[in-house]
Amino acid sequence: MTQDGSVRQSIRLGSYRGVPIGVHWSVALIFGLLTWELAEIVFPGAYTGSRATYWVAALVAALLFFASLLAHEISHAVVARRHGVSVRSITLWLFGGVAQLGGEALSPGADFRIAAAGPGTSLLLVAAFAGVQGLFGAAGVHGLVEAVPSWLWKINLLLAAFNLIPAAPLDGGRILRAGLWLRSHDRIKATVVAARVGRAFGIALVALGVVIVFRYDDVYGWWPAFLGWFLFVAARGEEMAAVARRGLQGLRVADVMTAQPPAIASSTSVADLVHRHLPWFRTDAVAVVGPTGWLEGILPLDRIRAVHPLSHADTPIGSLAIPIAAVPVARPDEPVDALLQRMAAAGGVPAVVLDADNRLAGIVTPANLDRQVHLSASRPGGH
Repeated sequence: MTQDGSVRQSIRLGSYRGVPIGVHWSVALIFGLLTWELAEIVFPGAYTGSRATYWVAALVAALLFFASLLAHEISHAVVARRHGVSVRSITLWLFGGVAQLGGEALSPGADFRIAAAGPGTSLLLVAAFAGVQGLFGAAGVHGLVEAVPSWLWKINLLLAAFNLIPAAPLDGGRILRAGLWLRSHDRIKATVVAARVGRAFGIALVALGVVIVFRYDDVYGWWPAFLGWFLFVAARGEEMAAVARRGLQGLRVADVMTAQPPAIASSTSVADLVHRHLPWFRTDAVAVVGPTGWLEGILPLDRIRAVHPLSHADTPIGSLAIPIAAVPVARPDEPVDALLQRMAAAGGVPAVVLDADNRLAGIVTPANLDRQVHLSASRPGGH
């Protein structure tokens, strides 16, 4: 599954051609549950063996399943890069995997190929594991040894089928978007439609899970409910982002930025910032400069809320700022659309705007963009 949002990595596994690969802490939960279910329920119910062999087979099957998920996401990354789309990271987590793209496909064809790469890889794995099972059977090797590839091709087939459901942010939703984009020549409209289908599908999964839990008294119903909620939230976020892009079309960064933002020394305490500086400025973020005058970072003012009032006097704003290396950089004359993609890829942090001489010209925060979207919607003909 590809996604523009963020699932933070807890454990770094390594990298693939410069793309960080990691796992979220929730993987330990699903890995343990999956291994336990295979070792204590699935394999004992169908095959003869000792408890130790059930657990060994279950561990092998679970590890290969997560390797399959990783292959699914790496395929998205490989195809995305071939089409000029950067890849921020690949993360395995509770509901599978997420390849976090740092941009958007430039054509419907590229969008389709990036999305289809994941299910296509899963189907190749179906063929590979089914082939291994066939070879074991032909060699007279049965039982738990044959059970592992048998389970793996079936679970990969389920993974491919689920991801092909035409509901964003699933791969099938991306494929639907590509088709709608090709037909209408309007990427934003196609994104909104695919996202709304994703929201409807998420609601349906939640409803199914609730029915399973309360009508059939089966706790496994919580899984589709949790998955449905995740899909609903992700699809809603995509729809909101698409609507925002519509309101920002045709604008330059200079049209939305806070010009000449305050630049405050990093050693300034939160108390001094609040009482001595902020009353003179109307801004959502301030630039933070070091002792030599160089820009060190950006401080979104909502970060101050995390500091206890009694600690305001002893907390320098530099300790709260987002380091400049993690802040998107823009020029006043570039399209807002391009900056929006970079801000989304950076997790929604504010951007700094530099003039031709690389001097601070402004700051763009999510609030700046929201205000512009609302202003566009309030104009005659706005949506």
